[in-house]
Amino acid sequence: MMALIEYYARALTRGRFSLISFAVQPLSFIFIVYVVSGGRFLNTALAGAVVSFIAGVGIADLAIELVGMKTRSRFYDVIMSLPGSNWKKALGISIGMSVPALPYVGLLTMILLWRLGVDAFPRMLATMVALWLWSAGIGFLLGVKGKEPIRVMRLSNLLVTGLTVFPPVYYPPSVLPEWLAKILVFLPTVSASQVISGTGGSASLITTFLWGILGMAFLLRFAGLEG
Repeated sequence: MMALIEYYARALTRGRFSLISFAVQPLSFIFIVYVVSGGRFLNTALAGAVVSFIAGVGIADLAIELVGMKTRSRFYDVIMSLPGSNWKKALGISIGMSVPALPYVGLLTMILLWRLGVDAFPRMLATMVALWLWSAGIGFLLGVKGKEPIRVMRLSNLLVTGLTVFPPVYYPPSVLPEWLAKILVFLPTVSASQVISGTGGSASLITTFLWGILGMAFLLRFAGLEG
């Protein structure tokens, strides 16, 4: 497992350009929301970027890597021939694919803690773990069950955009019609953003946990890297 984490960490963090390009979209949304709202929605924008980083590496990057691995048969054979159980290999790939997001998530979390207070950290950490489990679970569902890399790539990008850009992830639900906001708060990305930004209560935390349990079920189902 550690060998896989080290392999993906080195491969995905090699070069400044790849790290910068990886963060362009979430950081640009922080800037846009901050300017448009006059700074009023900064906490939500920061939380939205954290959610986007976690959802992006799980739903998009992990899914594309898993389906691509099957087309690179020699690489897949090397992975499967490594010592250790398959679920450890799956966990190693999941954590390794998440390494590029860690510096950004860590920095944004520290800024939010500076603004919200350190008491918010346990809820934020628990929410991020639950969101990561859900995202990685969806990534495994798409990557293991998918057969065509191009289709998985398009579907995963569509899901990430649809779940992080349009719903109230970077901005508060209060700017939407009340009936629409009541529906969208059940999305995992929206509930997680509310908890991380300090605007969500116990209902948002429980909603995120339930999505995390679903993600864990997917991870257990596809931990053998086979559908």
